Amino acid sequence: MAEALGVVASTIACVQISKEVISACKFYIDALRSGAPTTLRTVFIEVSTLKSVLENLEFISKCETLTPALQNRLAAPDGPIEGCRAAVAALEKLFPKQALQNGQNTSKRQKIQSTFATLAWPLKQGQVQDLLHEISRHRDGIHLALTTEVAKDIKDIKAASEEIRSMLTVEQRHRVYDWLTSTDPSPIHNRSRKLYETGTGSWMLRSQYWTQWLASSIRCLWVHGIPGSGKTILTSWLVENVQHYCEKVSRVNAPCKSVYYYCYFGHNQDEAGPFLRWVITQLSRRAGVVSTLTDDLFKRGGEPSIPELLDALEQILQVFSSVYIVIDAVDESIPRDNLLDIIQTLVTGTRFTNTQILVTSREYVDIERVMEEVSVSVPMSNELVEQDIRIHVQSIIRSNRKFRCWPSDLLIEIEDAISTKAEGMFRWAVCQLHELQRLKGDREAVSKALQRLPKDLDETYDRIFLQIPQEDWQFVSHAFKWLWFYGKFGCQLYGTPSVLLLDAIKSSTLRAGVDSDHVLYNSERLRELCGCLVSSLEDSISFAHYTVKEYLDSTRICQGPLLIFSTAKNKVITTCLDTLLLQAQTCASQHLKNLEANAYLHLDERHLWSNLGIHSVYYAIDSLLMWGEEVAKSDNLYGQVKSLLHPSTQYFRGLGKLHSGYQEEKWAMVFSETGVSDDKFAWAVDWNEDLTDSDASLFLSLLLITGDPKSHLLSRYVKEANIKALFNNRVLVKVPAAFFTYDRNGHWNSGFETSELDGLLIEIVVQFLSSKSKHLQNLLVDYAGLYNPSTTLIYLITQHRSDLREDDSMYRPHFFCPLRHLLEVGAQPNLAGYPITPLQIAVAARNLEGVRLLLHFRADPNFIGDPLGSRWPANSQLARFKQFQGMSPLHICRSGEVLCFSEDFRDYSMESSTKTIQQLLLAYGGKDFQWEQD
Repeated sequence: MAEALGVVASTIACVQISKEVISACKFYIDALRSGAPTTLRTVFIEVSTLKSVLENLEFISKCETLTPALQNRLAAPDGPIEGCRAAVAALEKLFPKQALQNGQNTSKRQKIQSTFATLAWPLKQGQVQDLLHEISRHRDGIHLALTTEVAKDIKDIKAASEEIRSMLTVEQRHRVYDWLTSTDPSPIHNRSRKLYETGTGSWMLRSQYWTQWLASSIRCLWVHGIPGSGKTILTSWLVENVQHYCEKVSRVNAPCKSVYYYCYFGHNQDEAGPFLRWVITQLSRRAGVVSTLTDDLFKRGGEPSIPELLDALEQILQVFSSVYIVIDAVDESIPRDNLLDIIQTLVTGTRFTNTQILVTSREYVDIERVMEEVSVSVPMSNELVEQDIRIHVQSIIRSNRKFRCWPSDLLIEIEDAISTKAEGMFRWAVCQLHELQRLKGDREAVSKALQRLPKDLDETYDRIFLQIPQEDWQFVSHAFKWLWFYGKFGCQLYGTPSVLLLDAIKSSTLRAGVDSDHVLYNSERLRELCGCLVSSLEDSISFAHYTVKEYLDSTRICQGPLLIFSTAKNKVITTCLDTLLLQAQTCASQHLKNLEANAYLHLDERHLWSNLGIHSVYYAIDSLLMWGEEVAKSDNLYGQVKSLLHPSTQYFRGLGKLHSGYQEEKWAMVFSETGVSDDKFAWAVDWNEDLTDSDASLFLSLLLITGDPKSHLLSRYVKEANIKALFNNRVLVKVPAAFFTYDRNGHWNSGFETSELDGLLIEIVVQFLSSKSKHLQNLLVDYAGLYNPSTTLIYLITQHRSDLREDDSMYRPHFFCPLRHLLEVGAQPNLAGYPITPLQIAVAARNLEGVRLLLHFRADPNFIGDPLGSRWPANSQLARFKQFQGMSPLHICRSGEVLCFSEDFRDYSMESSTKTIQQLLLAYGGKDFQWEQD
């Protein structure tokens, strides 16, 4: 009874303060009407909701339906009721008391507006948002306590409420899932499952450690072995077993799930972030929710940090009783320090006690140092594994037609020799069988071969390469270079399509001066020459195993007769990038350039990976982004880039002709990351070959691709160019662009057209780059004095926008605003001779920050430019503002018409922005008029 009275008393006190805050909100909202800020309405709604929850709690407490333990927790000094009371009390203090008192001779509205000026300051400082967050957090804890098991710990209630509070629609959740997934390991899992031989891997299930791990007696298992020991195939089978186990023990009120992740050398990445993102995504999908932390990361955008991802993982884990996580090939993460730290955190951190971790890797010292402290070691070199290798060898022998006619006693001899000498290396066993089949059952030759089996994989690969006829070395070496090169582009599931690979080999060998037209080279011949070094599935070729690539990448191969096969990065890039750039230039200038204006090539992934020229055009940008430093250091490759990006080649126009299911999305993302404005389809630029200066176009092209004036490619270009002359050169280019309008009926409309951009280099650059791009800052600051800030201002204002919602840019010097920078270095906002002014453009776009800045720097609110001055070309971007010529900025504001080139402006309250801009113009003496031509 005493506990119930404590809850009731605490609740009544909090309800009373809530009523006072609600009353104050109603008072201000009623007085200010449309002038009331959004924050005030939010306070009213949130506190009203809290009051309702508290009143329900008061009723339930009086009915004595809550357990004493729960009542004590709710009413505790650090409990949710007290948390709500403290936050609401702090909110109440932000409302000036004198506002509610009757004044002398002033009207009620005047007094309210005067008082609200006092109130407005704290509302802008983030205090209200912080308090509302506290109220929401504590309120959700109370609400969940009323609808869940009453014995649940308050800490769990808070955590669960955070998850439930952000449940979204199915479509919204899937958008978050898609954003969160950066690497999908399922293709590796599916491929590995196909390679599994029935009966192998059972040694692990017979291990006591496996049983103890499933029972959670052991937190972490570390399965380790030498290269080629079959860890990934074993992992894929263990994953299936874990999934079956989870399905068997999972209950509705105690769900048990499993998640796998495969690190892979072909990803060429630090797997730490992708691993966490995948695990969070999979658990969120299984739970059918998106936690609040995950949702917050999605809304913020960008790359989440590792601590942020761990916090999000902790939150979603609370939905499950236990989660089994299997991570394969930790050694293939590049680098792997972060991933090892995460594994250690998952095993030892108190936040993750409901996780069971299984890790596989090679036996490296740094991995061993971490794993020996947190795991039970399970080596793959043991008697049980030897039995599995024997089963695998038997399966290969039975299924290989070349062994079918061999004497049975000879096959038994082969089986015994390879199984006993493999020492846990499945890969080694596979290679020996592949080489033995070439001996065609010659007993004497086979016996000799079994007596001199290589001791490890390196020696195995040495022998295989030395057996390749020297007249075929060029062909094979180029094949491996291209497999390495195309692997960097994330080639298709089964590797590089043979038709693309063979065309690339032919082209690069010709570039190297090797004429092989007299020899028939096809995919069958390649497989015959390379043996077990390559695999062929679905008419695609790939490295048979990652140890083959490691062997070719190693420095050891460079010290002997097999140097020609080395895939050292510089050798590969010199060979393959030279061919790719030449093929891209040829295809763009001789084929794609000549397509009709509205003609496009519609490609699926299969077509893209089957045509060398098209593929080269598509991946040229990826190549320059990956290997810009190497290209800048090579005169030959740099010269190839200059030819590819020359206006006469029309590379971008050709790229824009390639349409695939994901092409537009890919390029939008690539160019967005380099700082290009979202409304510009920069991958479809069409140069005016006659009027565009080739030097200026090369600078702009490299800037669009790299996004960075200080990139290796642009640094070399700037070092060799006459920069002063460059900034005075003309660029004339067409580019597809989006625009947005808002009509008098309150509807947003979007359009798409090809705009013509004509001007000096910097005037074109500011129309391409987002005003939020840090690289635009570098250009404007580093090259100040080489361009006219006043004319640049006219072109910049059409693209200018900021994330700031308030007039902060003028008062936050650390925040770079390109518009403010131009005005500070002398740009004239009232420049004569143009048919429309920067202020008119800013008002037409309802660019509140732009209007503030221009007026602050003395833009004339009644200056309408020169309506009879020289017109911009009809299809230029600036010509779209023709409808506003002759209108004063205030007249434009009141017209109800809006035109902008950024979808960002649609996120703003049009009504609020328009009203604020109108007030600003009036405050600066703006008048409403329209010039009429006689």
